[in-house]
This record gives sequence, structure tokens and C-alpha cells, in this order.
Amino acid sequence: MNDVVLSSSSSFYNDITNKIVEAMKGQPGAFAMPWHSAGNAAMMPTNVFTDAFYRGINVLALWVDAMKKGYPSGYWASYKQWQQMACQVRYGEKGSLIIFYKPISGADGGDKDAGEQPHFVARSSRVFNAAQVDGWQPPIPFQLATIQRNKKVEGFVGATHARVEHGFLQACYRRDLDTIQMPGAELFNGTHSSSATESYYSTLLHELTHNAEPSVMPRRFEFARKAWPDRRFHAA
Repeated sequence: MNDVVLSSSSSFYNDITNKIVEAMKGQPGAFAMPWHSAGNAAMMPTNVFTDAFYRGINVLALWVDAMKKGYPSGYWASYKQWQQMACQVRYGEKGSLIIFYKPISGADGGDKDAGEQPHFVARSSRVFNAAQVDGWQPPIPFQLATIQRNKKVEGFVGATHARVEHGFLQACYRRDLDTIQMPGAELFNGTHSSSATESYYSTLLHELTHNAEPSVMPRRFEFARKAWPDRRFHAA
């Protein structure tokens, strides 16, 4: 494991820990922690400049501050990053503390040529929520696709008596459950060669061919079952 060097002159690590402890004490009789909420502020804290999620202790720290200060957004960035996006942090706003780990160069942290593991030192920074900034427009929310139901295709699938379940992260046929698992129809996107509707039904019919193997192609199915007993058949 790589070494991490913490600066003894700084108490930022303890500051974040104490902040989380105080937030938990804020609702002593409640089962859920204070930052558990269905609001936007409880989304995974995201750096709006890099489009990357914050990680580790920073997630809890930013959740606590968002809930405590009533921020409706989960988007954050440093003062400089907001400026680079032509936005301005309002006068008097205070940033939220985060921690990141900076690698120490070979000259300061050892001879890299000697095969030593790199060293890291903890550093602190301040980030500001989108609610503290002027001049920023939130990203357009993801729009779910509108699928035009095809009664003929759905009638055909229904006539096969295949069991189809929706709500999964990927499309596949589960041999062990004899079930076709599909993402929600609204999550399929169109491409340059097919509409969202065509993408959905082509995937469903693709999985239906795997579902038909035990009865229509029993020899192939038996071979596949013995060769790959734990394999699921996924859409290509």
C-alpha cells in the first residue's frame, strides 16, 4: 500500500470528521443519517468543471454541508474553476472543506528509480456549491426516450410465453431463471441507423432467440449449457 503523509500542522482531517459527527448528533432519535434525502443535494457530489464525482470522505463532508446549508444542488467547484466557467462566487460566501492527496516528487519523496512506492501528502481545498454562484446554468437533465409501442411485436413476444422482466442494467437471457432481463424501454437511445423504438425491440427480439434455444435448438442449447454452465447470454 502506498504511503500517505499527513501534514501535522493542519487539522483539516479532524475538521471534516468532527463535522460529520456533529451532523449525526443533530438527529439523535432518527434512524437515517441527516444527509440521507431524496433531494438533489443528496446526489453524488460532482465537480461541475471536471464532471467527476468527489470520492472518499469528501462525499460525506459535502453531503453534510449541502443539507446543513440547504443547497438544492449537488454540483461543486473551486473558486478558480467557477471563474474559468465565467461564473462568480458571491461575495461573502464560504467554501466547503475537501481533502485530496498530492503525489510527492522523486526529489522530495524518494528515488523513483530505486523502485520505491510513490508517497502522497494530504492537502486541503475549498469548493463552492452551485447555489453560491452567479452566472451558471445547470446542465439539461437527461431526457428519457419515448418508445412507440409496437403491438404486433409485443403480441408476437407474448405468444411465445417468454418471461420478460424490466428494470435491469443490461439485456440478457438468464438460462438459470429462464427469464429475459431488459433495461427499461425509456433508457434506449436512437442511433444514426435506428430509432429508440427500433433499438429497444431489436434488443428484445435478440434475447428472445436465446430464450427459444431450449425448444427450437435443443442440441445447441445443451452444448452451450455444458460448455458454459454459468454463462448468461447478453445482447451483442
